[in-house]
Amino acid sequence: MHPAEPIARPSESSAPWRWVPTLRGLGFSLGLLFLGALVLRAADPDGAASTVSRSGQFVVHGTPGVSSSAVVGSPSRIKPVGENANVVLRPDLLAVTAERVRKAVLNQFGLPDAPGSKVHLNLRRRRAIEGQLQITPAAFASGWIYRVDLPDEIEWNRLVRVLVEVALLDAANRNNPNSVCATVPLWLSEGMDCLLFHEFGRDLVPEAETILNRSARRRDPLVPLRTALDGNEPEGFGVLTQAELGQLNDPARFALYRANAGLLVAAWLQDDAGRQHGREFLRQLPAHFNWQTAFLRSSAGRFESLLEVEKWWAVAVVTLLSQDPRQQWPRDRVISELRWILTETAEVRESTNAPAGRHSLTLGEIVRTWDYTAQKDVLLRKATQLQRLAVHAPPDLVPLLATCFQTLDGYLTARNGAGVDPISRTEMESRGRILAKTTSRKLDELDRQIAARP
Repeated sequence: MHPAEPIARPSESSAPWRWVPTLRGLGFSLGLLFLGALVLRAADPDGAASTVSRSGQFVVHGTPGVSSSAVVGSPSRIKPVGENANVVLRPDLLAVTAERVRKAVLNQFGLPDAPGSKVHLNLRRRRAIEGQLQITPAAFASGWIYRVDLPDEIEWNRLVRVLVEVALLDAANRNNPNSVCATVPLWLSEGMDCLLFHEFGRDLVPEAETILNRSARRRDPLVPLRTALDGNEPEGFGVLTQAELGQLNDPARFALYRANAGLLVAAWLQDDAGRQHGREFLRQLPAHFNWQTAFLRSSAGRFESLLEVEKWWAVAVVTLLSQDPRQQWPRDRVISELRWILTETAEVRESTNAPAGRHSLTLGEIVRTWDYTAQKDVLLRKATQLQRLAVHAPPDLVPLLATCFQTLDGYLTARNGAGVDPISRTEMESRGRILAKTTSRKLDELDRQIAARP
């Protein structure tokens, strides 16, 4: 998928619209996902036939593409799905694709399989649609209606991408009483599309005269996502979620962005608490001017600020990447690296007039005895080293590394914010000493745990 061909949000002339820049369990049953469409024929006002999907949510208008009108031929003509980058759209098969994508998106959030607002998919000759694909919403008393114009021949991944966008828009606006259609952030739409792309791939898009091998082993979408990040540091939550399409014109940059976004969505929706947060986030989107406010207020107290989200993501992405066997180091190497990280070699004077000598100090000693200004740079460097090491750790060591990181990160955050309140310098210094004493004890205890490791 090329970043130069994004999905275009509707213009203000077509409908009111505001655009905010920008792990789930993977056991989704293919049997449920690949339910076919119940093809119903209805007459459009202009006399053309339309196809209604099984749920009744999708209505496909138009005639089949020039290459898709043939009747399924002899078994010798049947080929496996996925041989071509382009698909020629046939109304009945497009209705099946739309249903599959809708169910895959709803399943990621744990939403019930219930149809939402009507979506009209209008097939046009390929030459009549150039550039961006348009999604046009319209508000009515009974709810929202969406229209998407599609060329009768299209790259299959572009088709899935626009249908993912439609499914997310529908989920976010089902109970939206406003006349402005709430949008979903770019990281969510691209991350969800990337996740489904790697989990189901071409299986989402049926074609005439093809056969799907359902006995094939299910793909783990996290494997290609980890591979895409190979050699690259994961992006921070703030950098990732504030990116805009205009900044992603380079194909390599866009692919890396999608891999990061896919991991973010997978980490967010991987458990019941995350899926509950996701459902509430979609419900609250129409009530807030920006997605960040909706994200925090829908977290049920899990995240009080974007800084807390940033910390969660730093730990979550390390956990995800550490599950890749190719990245793992031998446990004795990881333990050795951890012991090295939790110490610092520095020049120390044993007395005022004594010459400085090189000594190895634990982080607990540094927190207890050094001025905070001197501590800060060392602890920041150590926290970064812990994050990088955790990517290579065996799964059973990841919680220990996460605890070490959170201890340092929590101390740094608390010390940096100790002077925010209008308090006296004496009280501020007192708070700092208490934080240092508590943290040094935690670090000493972690040293003892690591020393006891075989």
